[in-house]
Amino acid sequence: MLASDENTTSDEVISIICIPGTWDSWEDFTQSISTATNGAYSFEGDILINSMDERFYTIEFFEAQEDLDESFRYAGMVTGVSEDFLEEVGNQSHVIFISGVTGNMEEAWHLALAAKAILDAGGIGIRIETAGKAFEKEYWNELIENFKPLNLYLMFVVDTILDEDGSVYTCGMHNIGYKDTIMSGEKFEEAATLIYNFAYYQIHNNTTIQNGGVFSTGLSSPKFRIIDEPNQPYQGDEMFENDFGMWRLSRL
Repeated sequence: MLASDENTTSDEVISIICIPGTWDSWEDFTQSISTATNGAYSFEGDILINSMDERFYTIEFFEAQEDLDESFRYAGMVTGVSEDFLEEVGNQSHVIFISGVTGNMEEAWHLALAAKAILDAGGIGIRIETAGKAFEKEYWNELIENFKPLNLYLMFVVDTILDEDGSVYTCGMHNIGYKDTIMSGEKFEEAATLIYNFAYYQIHNNTTIQNGGVFSTGLSSPKFRIIDEPNQPYQGDEMFENDFGMWRLSRL
């Protein structure tokens, strides 16, 4: 079991994952899940149940969607999805959306496992709707099979979004129970590295960040003030807005 993060609150976060697949029908899909997981996952109506861990997820099942490969192409820019993979996505027969309560590391892990079960049952790949990040099946499974807590950051967070004004920020930290982070006035590569290190520090140390504190990667490295940022770039977006908030790192 993953340790609970002190930064989280009791607010529920709903994370959503899109998984295209090769199923012929809803009946084929539900049977494939049961077979692939040796009964570990089952259905009651449209609810996917992991009875051992007592986790429940809502499933929406749709016919093939036009231009899904292009949306996966955009969401897969960070992870480097291949043309062969995108062709598979474009030839999907059905698409499912799995949603469940997260907002902390442990629940994000259980949702990641449920998504893997769907991949094992005929899913083609993953797109995190509440972050905008896509994965080929093999990469997602590798992150689970060689698991460490920071992998959840890699799975559920986009950390290199570049705004028109040059600001660099993350999206999706709410999926794992943390505030997002933004930096302005820094070179893209340096900002991206610092944001990653800031996330690593929080996750690895399971620590509470204080408004007004100072972060640095080393004694001789630049220091940055940590302050609350009230204006998230995706404020008002139901999928992306982070109810935990956002940190701004400003060079001292």
